[in-house]
Amino acid sequence: MHPRNGGPPRVVNGSAVALARAGCQVEIVALGFPQDEPDTRSAWPDLPDADIALHLFRPDFPRQIGRSAALRRYIAQRTDDFDVLHIHCIWETALADAAAVFRAAGKPVLVSPHGMLDRWQLRQSSWKKRIAQRFFGTGAMLGRTDAILYGTQDEANEAAHLGLPGKVVIMPNGFSPLHIPDPQSAQAKLLRQYPELGDWDRTVLFFSRLHPKKGLDLLIDAFGRVRHEFPKAGLFAAAIAQDREYEAKVRSQIAQLGGANIALTTELSGPEAKSVFIVSDIFALPSHQEGFSIAIVEAAGAGIPLLITNTCHMQEVEDDGAGYVVPATVDGLANGLRQILSADDAALEQMSGCAKNVVAARYTWDRVAVRLIDAYESILSQRRHG
Repeated sequence: MHPRNGGPPRVVNGSAVALARAGCQVEIVALGFPQDEPDTRSAWPDLPDADIALHLFRPDFPRQIGRSAALRRYIAQRTDDFDVLHIHCIWETALADAAAVFRAAGKPVLVSPHGMLDRWQLRQSSWKKRIAQRFFGTGAMLGRTDAILYGTQDEANEAAHLGLPGKVVIMPNGFSPLHIPDPQSAQAKLLRQYPELGDWDRTVLFFSRLHPKKGLDLLIDAFGRVRHEFPKAGLFAAAIAQDREYEAKVRSQIAQLGGANIALTTELSGPEAKSVFIVSDIFALPSHQEGFSIAIVEAAGAGIPLLITNTCHMQEVEDDGAGYVVPATVDGLANGLRQILSADDAALEQMSGCAKNVVAARYTWDRVAVRLIDAYESILSQRRHG
């Protein structure tokens, strides 16, 4: 649940709060290191406000497999108190252990893989994932789950080759409205920290994890190709540090381009990080793969025109006039940058309104909560009458 883990913790927070508002009793159980606990708890102030308990358990050694005997004991002691177990992500062994406890108790398990069953994703560190599936319970969890919740039909199609038996449910993520108590002060602080933002008349924002999957290297190369056509445009990468080797790669790219009109920071985190939306004109996500990007939905909800890759699986961005969807290549992104940076203020304003409409029509957390409750009740009904 640490915010550096990107979208999944935001989905857990948003869906849990919406479910609680709808009358459900919700608790969150997760792995977490003691030194990270203050940042983790402070990142989600809505949880205590909604009377949602967040239980964090330290991973056992070796921590890489993500197992916790204490977490498993807690789940075993509390199983009778809950109707369903909804798992987010798939590779930590603690998740498979929790699923095994619920299965043994005859209670349903649902899994949201968050894009982790996409073929591109499965090819990354594939040998580790095969070990997890075969020896650490992940395969049994996926093979015996009652339902798998995919963010989009495209994500479900990407996983279809696995032949998993669980019921397929399409479940989008929601949007938590951007709340910045003092926007003017937040903007002034950002401009003091990054004065170059004040020199650009078009700021392209990358706001995601610093990980190869997110494709920042493609966006940097694409921006390098077009920046001489748009000398007053800048690329601001406000990234969550995660992969040091990849970070070194993108910093080297920026240095090779001379650093002009490109800024990269990993210093912004937690709720205040979203103030980057205030100083941005365009949001770009050049991912190689997404299940359902919460970052795209948040940017759209903030009314920022979008430039995303087709492997983000959100064609409605272009269909509904909220921005452009392009191939996940340097050429594709360069062409997309030319299109969106060439747009005049009126065109960007129209895209902004369309982006807000996309979210309002499809992706509020209250709408998602209704669909989640329907999914839970459907599985419970099947169990009762099966």
